[in-house]
Amino acid sequence: MKILTSEEKQAHISHVIAEGSKGLIYGAVLSAGIFTYLKKRHPIKFKKFNPSIKTCIVTMPTIAVGAFWADQGSWEFDQKMHQSDFQEAKLMEEFREWNSLSLSNKIFTVLSNNKYQIIIGAWAASLYGSWVFVNRDKIMSGTQKAVQARMYAQGITVILLLGTILLAMKEEEINKSKPAPIPRWKRIIMEKEAEEKQILQEFEAKKKQEAEAKAAEAKPVEA
Repeated sequence: MKILTSEEKQAHISHVIAEGSKGLIYGAVLSAGIFTYLKKRHPIKFKKFNPSIKTCIVTMPTIAVGAFWADQGSWEFDQKMHQSDFQEAKLMEEFREWNSLSLSNKIFTVLSNNKYQIIIGAWAASLYGSWVFVNRDKIMSGTQKAVQARMYAQGITVILLLGTILLAMKEEEINKSKPAPIPRWKRIIMEKEAEEKQILQEFEAKKKQEAEAKAAEAKPVEA
């Protein structure tokens, strides 16, 4: 059994926290959806709920999804770490690169890695929010409300596009500060060498165990 170093433990904790945070966000979105659905579609039943039940509706899905993602993150990290020596070295190198980034660069990196989910989610939320905001007006007709909501949504879309360009520029700046990536052909060779080394070590360990077992069997039993 391999004993983890302090750096490997920190890498494991960091990965679990990152995946658990994603789960908390997804769980919060799910909780908000369930809460809104019950409040809008079943208002009479919803009013009968006491504060404890309403709190559970918000917290339980959030905690459950967050815990699931954290557990999956722990399992995925272990799988990657034990896949091969090369994969382990690669994972630790990524962890060191992440730790070397400043807080602002870490935030930009997270946003950049999840930019499509953020853009789609923000765009959908802007459409819904624009319609809810405009729909409060009792004077405008339905057609006027639709046109007004579309104008708000278009303005938010332009802001999102500008944000995407900013993220792309910042991502390029961060990538320039990183060391040059290893070519694919070299990574393949390094991975194969690491796998062969691991197989050889396992073979030698097995031979040693067999030799020790034979020596123990051949040793005369003292009367």
